[in-house]
This record gives sequence, structure tokens and C-alpha cells, in this order.
Amino acid sequence: MPAAPEASAPPLHDPLLNARRTGYTRSGFAARYHAHRPKPPAALVDVLLQLAGTRRPALVVDLGSGTGISTMQWAPHAERVVGVEPLDEMRAIAESANTSPNVSFTAGVAQQTGVPAGAADIVTCAQSLHHTEPVGTMAEIGRILRSGGVFAAYDYDWPPIVDPEVDDAYAEYQRRRDVLVSGLRRIGWEVESPKATMFVWAKYPAEWRAELLQTDAAGVVAAFPESLP
Repeated sequence: MPAAPEASAPPLHDPLLNARRTGYTRSGFAARYHAHRPKPPAALVDVLLQLAGTRRPALVVDLGSGTGISTMQWAPHAERVVGVEPLDEMRAIAESANTSPNVSFTAGVAQQTGVPAGAADIVTCAQSLHHTEPVGTMAEIGRILRSGGVFAAYDYDWPPIVDPEVDDAYAEYQRRRDVLVSGLRRIGWEVESPKATMFVWAKYPAEWRAELLQTDAAGVVAAFPESLP
């Protein structure tokens, strides 16, 4: 009886696949990310310290630490802080901005941090858990956390839910942006993110307004009713 064929090994997880797909590896992206990414609320540190049962952790590990925004928040509160980040450009910005001797950044992924077993009081994952391979990541977190340690994965919602009128205004802003960007691209303009003032029809350059009305009058009027004479 012939031997059963050996099962093929599952494909290796590519830790940078999501980063490439979502534009994180584009040149210059890290600097824009660092300039505009919101900081975590200070209250988050207090909550996690309470949950971990310590006033000053021996070690906090921040997975997918990016440009260090979430990592540096721990500098005044822990003996040692380690940010683990696979993208060189992100990590370079974190290292250049770091002035705290108790904070360091290392090249690595959430599945293989290089942190000794049971060494971490707190492990965080700020807006980065979705980039990781979950099975290996959870196993690694369990390995490096001490008994009673805390793992916190957190992110922020965008747009924030503030008030019905504000929410509706933001939705309208986004709708106008989509029409504007698609219109500009149709007439050959290379555009990523027009300034907010350009969503006011009267402040839109006259030559652009004329050409957009010629190429997509219905779409423009739908987004900018004030464009009608």
C-alpha cells in the first residue's frame, strides 16, 4: 500500500504583508504618520497600572510600536520600556525622537519579540493588533508576560462620535472630498488630500471648477449645490 503523501507545511506568515498593502512602507509615510497620529489618553496608563497591580512596572513591551508615540508614554512610569517594530523607517523616527534612557526600540515582530519569558508586567498593542498573525502573537504575549501581568490591545475610532450635528457635518465633508478627489483625478490632477478650504466651492480654483463642471456636471452639482448659477 503506498504511503500517504506528507501534508504540506502551511505558508509562512509574512509580518509585513499588511503594512505593504496599506501603504505603511511608502517612502515618507512614517513622518506623516508621526505628525498626525493621535496620542493615547493619559488615563490609559493609570488603568493598566491598576490592573497590573503595580505602581511602577519593571518592563512594559509595546508591540507594533511604530514611531514610538504609544511607547514613549510609558517612559515616566516604568523602569524599562521596549518598543518592538518591524518597519525600519518607523523605528528610525522613534529612535531619533527618544530622549529617555529607559526606553529602547528593537527590530522584531509581535510573534518573536526576543523578550525573556515572564519578564513583562504589561504588554500593549496600540492600533496594531490587526497587523499581526494572531495565533503566534497571542502565544508570544503569554510567554513574555509575568503571572498576573496585563495585555492591552487598544485603538481609536475614526471619525469620533461626538454629536449628531457634528457627525453629519463630517459625513458631508467626506462626501464632498470623495467627489472632489475623484473629479480631480479624472481631469488628470495627481492629488492625495486636498486642503479642507477646497471643499468650499467658491474657494476652488476657477479653472478647476470650469473643467469639472464640463466633465462631470451632475456629480459636482450633487456634491456642491452652490455651484449652480
